[in-house]
Amino acid sequence: MPRWVETAPRVMRRGFVETTARVRWGECDGQGHAYYGSYVPWIDLGREAFALAVGVDYWNYTITTTELHVRFHVPAKYLDDLVIRTWAATPTARLDCYYEIYRQPGNQLVAEARSSHALVGRDGLHMRAPQHFHDKFEAYLDRQKAGSVSASENGSGAPLAAT
Repeated sequence: MPRWVETAPRVMRRGFVETTARVRWGECDGQGHAYYGSYVPWIDLGREAFALAVGVDYWNYTITTTELHVRFHVPAKYLDDLVIRTWAATPTARLDCYYEIYRQPGNQLVAEARSSHALVGRDGLHMRAPQHFHDKFEAYLDRQKAGSVSASENGSGAPLAAT
């Protein structure tokens, strides 16, 4: 079965942002495995880190989640250090975000997810992304693309990530 992130349309994967979390005891079941509901706050953490890197302040926008899908690969466990990698397609009528959650050390894929969000105006109706919102995403992706080109030119080949 192909991974979602490999088949996602219009996704600019080079523009990902990474943030971290540690699995706390209160997020686990009796066996020390992270409860499936614990993944939602980690996904939110990743989306917020991405929005801040792009320059989108949540105080100025109302975003409603319309879909959330998570595919689990291996369980996260108590005290695991996790890296949440997040990126998004440039928003139009909706914002589509993609996530990978890795266990560190070892870079083992724990879960992948995707979410869709609608922008909501002050009147409560769904709206298209304002032009400045769209422009911030495009500018961020352009900066990442320029950084990726320079990284490959100097031989490092390492992807850029904001933390």
